[in-house]
Amino acid sequence: MTFDIDSLRDTLATVPVGAWCAVAAVLVLQRFARRLGLWLYAAFALPGTLAHELAHYVVALALGAQPRLPRLWPERTGTGWRLGAVAFRATWWRAGPIALAPLLLLPGALAWVVMFLADARGVAIALHAWVAGTLLGAALPSRADLRIAAPTLAVIAFVTIVAVAVRLLA
Repeated sequence: MTFDIDSLRDTLATVPVGAWCAVAAVLVLQRFARRLGLWLYAAFALPGTLAHELAHYVVALALGAQPRLPRLWPERTGTGWRLGAVAFRATWWRAGPIALAPLLLLPGALAWVVMFLADARGVAIALHAWVAGTLLGAALPSRADLRIAAPTLAVIAFVTIVAVAVRLLA
């Protein structure tokens, strides 16, 4: 099976604008829920937090990084609150993919929009938009994830620049 960006774009274009607006509303509500208090926000974001941390856990397990089970109880940190965490032991080149693992949730979120939200009616629109929006929000790496992935991202950027330069000079 090959990946065809045009067919993906065509498939996503079949989703009604109202469905995308519902997902956008969920993402805005997630941001707003932070202002309503930690516990309300944590409850609203729990499915996404679980998916985010499970993505870290599964990739860490696959890479032999000895992960501990995800913690989902909110904890106060020096800069705010942490909704979840997965501890693991890995060298920097394995830590990068583990830190970026939540990006693997993007296809699932888009698939949920196409398969369930696009044809939903009534209350089901809110439910499916919440699932898709929560998965989309959870797919974004946290600041801690980006800090852990920084060395790997720097190597990827360097290799990409070298590859482009070699191609341009050839």
